[in-house]
Amino acid sequence: MLVAMAVGALCDVVDGALARLLRSPSALGKELDSLADLVTFGVVPAFALYHYIKPLLADLPYHPEARYVMVVVPFSLPLMAAWRLARFNVEGGAEGSPFFSGMPTPFQGLFWAVWVYAEPKGLWLHPVVWSGLVVLIGLLMVSRWPFLSLKKPLLVLPGLAGVILWTGLSLYLFPLTAAIPLSALGYVLLSGGAYGWMRWRKRPLQDSNLRPSG
Repeated sequence: MLVAMAVGALCDVVDGALARLLRSPSALGKELDSLADLVTFGVVPAFALYHYIKPLLADLPYHPEARYVMVVVPFSLPLMAAWRLARFNVEGGAEGSPFFSGMPTPFQGLFWAVWVYAEPKGLWLHPVVWSGLVVLIGLLMVSRWPFLSLKKPLLVLPGLAGVILWTGLSLYLFPLTAAIPLSALGYVLLSGGAYGWMRWRKRPLQDSNLRPSG
């Protein structure tokens, strides 16, 4: 699943570039791109989490209803991904903006792919922790929080370098199951800091330039 989703993320970057290069963007292509993103980064992660947690439920010492919630809550991700992608298609945004409005759907999809690959155990399988992490990532996806655009790295190079450094330190200092959420936290905080710094420096960046990512 991890490899397939990585290929999907690569295609998500390449398809738009090819459309612009060939001067063949279209409304139909935009809708099909969003549909592909919904399946790849919304539906697939939900089923991956479901298939990971379901065989482990019998061994978890929690109330049956709590375990039921752990199975159901991942399916909120496709709903929030659909909301985010629909917002993108309706609102569009400034093409030159170095920020996205809300966590990009490909990023959160890859987040879950890597996290499931790491096989979280112990406290991560507590109903509150498991469900809370899923809901938190989903809410970040539909939020208005500014996130560095990974599609325009040259425009946000210092912030992007900070995210890479933070991720490297997290991977070095912590187990993979903890390093992945910490890396996402770094992306959240450093993106917000970069956005605030650029506004403080009075660069030509307005709130209207925030655009959702597909």
